[in-house]
Amino acid sequence: MRKEYVISAAVVILIAAIGLIYYYPTDDVKIVKLDAPHYLGLRESGELTVTLRNSALTPVNVSIEIENAFISENGTSAKYINPQNPYGKLTLLPGNKTEHVFLGYLVTGTHNVKVNVYQNGQLIDTGSVNVTVPVPQRPELSIQLSYRKETTDNCDIYKIYGYIINDKALGYNDYDIPVQITIMDDETGNVMSNDTKTYHFRSSGIATLSSWRKRPMAVIELAHNKPSNESYLPVQNVAKGMSGDIFRVNVTATLYDPWYDERYNQWTESNGRTYEKYGYWYNMSGIWYEPPHFDPVILVHDELVIPPE
Repeated sequence: MRKEYVISAAVVILIAAIGLIYYYPTDDVKIVKLDAPHYLGLRESGELTVTLRNSALTPVNVSIEIENAFISENGTSAKYINPQNPYGKLTLLPGNKTEHVFLGYLVTGTHNVKVNVYQNGQLIDTGSVNVTVPVPQRPELSIQLSYRKETTDNCDIYKIYGYIINDKALGYNDYDIPVQITIMDDETGNVMSNDTKTYHFRSSGIATLSSWRKRPMAVIELAHNKPSNESYLPVQNVAKGMSGDIFRVNVTATLYDPWYDERYNQWTESNGRTYEKYGYWYNMSGIWYEPPHFDPVILVHDELVIPPE
């Protein structure tokens, strides 16, 4: 009886020892390197490289969780891998193993990317790296107008084309820009056509001010005898007159800087305490200077006289 008791106790101890070896976290797995871009543009994709080292002589199963790998527009952080998710488990052979993780941010600021390594649901190592998403450069917008003249037996037709240009086309920043297109009689001042449309402008450098591809944004007809019955649809901005009439096309774009507050706060933080007096600014050292332009509204316009002088 005593012998059976000793054998049973030995079996229990052996099972417990094996269980402890299996479940108790190891000290052999460490994060040895985290590589990430110091700066990443808004809506640009980046990559975090995680290098893990298994110093044991046998394979070790772990899982990793990465916080703030992606942050949405409402500030919600998405975790890369949940430590309890079986799909997030990694088998580390002896030596180093590298994992690559997607990074992407829809909000500005400095984001702390934290890497947690788990074994059997228990944290065994952690590390972090900062990725800064700067405020996008203030757009430098301009409008360019051009025309193409077509002549028939009955009239001269001026097809007006417009373009909005951003000289600071950096990153993947989109803007919704209201654009007002006005056609008026230059002699009487009467408004012949007035329309405002919002254009979704991707910062690729230039966008066409037309709701229809390969169509002008406006048409002006100067008849030789009497106006035609042509509607020029789908173009909405149409004015008709007689030869000798002069029309003025005015295009105005208005952009409310979406990062105005962040831009001002960033400048204030970088310059420390500043003071304003008589329209000038000076810092704690008494040095006077002019601050950058912080107008929340970016207003640009251009106009075209038809027929050209």
